[in-house]
Amino acid sequence: MAQQEIPYKIYLEESEMPSTWYNVRADMVNKPAPLLNPGTHQPMTAEELGAVFCSELVAQELNDTDRFIPIPQEIRDFYKMYRPSPLVRAYCLEKKLQTPAKIYYKFEGNNTSGSHKLNSAIAQAYYANNPGL
Repeated sequence: MAQQEIPYKIYLEESEMPSTWYNVRADMVNKPAPLLNPGTHQPMTAEELGAVFCSELVAQELNDTDRFIPIPQEIRDFYKMYRPSPLVRAYCLEKKLQTPAKIYYKFEGNNTSGSHKLNSAIAQAYYANNPGL
């Protein structure tokens, strides 16, 4: 019997790209400490954050309850230009950890700036250009 070929890379179709961001804070029992105002050392208010960020990003930053935040279609369409990046199975790490879990990482070798910068910048530019959403 031939051994089954195990794929190292998984490529998602554009239709499989997420339509929401996952907000880990909603699932945390112990929430992270609030952002502190550097002048007063008190938790920052939405108004104070609004001096730096647009209102939608302030709302997302302070959101402790919603597990999923919808990604606007315009942002998802822009992401299609360089995403999705392939997921690579970390077989050696799984073996080293002796875990039954399947561990994957994103391969960003085709995106020299790294996806986190573009993912964040695109969303920030979108929300800044569309106030009051």
